Amino acid sequence: MQARLDAQHRASACAPVADPPPPRPLRIETRADGGWRLSCGQWLRGQPAAVFPFFGSARNLERITPPFLHFRVRRGIDDRLEAGSLIDYDLRLHGLPVRWRTLIEVWEPPHRFVDRQVRGPFRKWRHEHAFQADADGTLATDVVDFDLHCRPLARTPLLAWVFTDLEAIFAYRRQATARVFDLDAAPPRRSAESAASR
Repeated sequence: MQARLDAQHRASACAPVADPPPPRPLRIETRADGGWRLSCGQWLRGQPAAVFPFFGSARNLERITPPFLHFRVRRGIDDRLEAGSLIDYDLRLHGLPVRWRTLIEVWEPPHRFVDRQVRGPFRKWRHEHAFQADADGTLATDVVDFDLHCRPLARTPLLAWVFTDLEAIFAYRRQATARVFDLDAAPPRRSAESAASR
């Protein structure tokens, strides 16, 4: 199964494509109803139907998660995912062991899925993964709504620490995803004029 997915990604990477747009920068904003929203995106080779299976496999989470988290899927790695599926992970945050359980809340291949933390280090963690056809590729976007268990901690240096960790995790994820989809071989970025017209 994994070999077939990798072969699909290599095949789609070889197809001629227009110059990919620059990645959407990671932003973390305060939500009006409390908590924060992280958003970012990147362009990938291949249409959503070819891209979605990689992200929709729990097995690939370990491939795009930074080593410093010591991330391991304990349950759900070989399961066929669908709405209602549960995935259990172990990881370490600054040396502290954490168990995380995720519920697949929405499953709409090949366009989007949503995972929600059922148990873990956040008071709230809801991560929407969306895949939109964009010229000869796919714009993959991440939107995460999250909150801390103890809101007053947001007034301490802990919040900056959380933001720094999330920025590092999603930066690694972007680089690892680019390697999977062979974006190092992508043609030069489109001109500033054509990018500005998007």
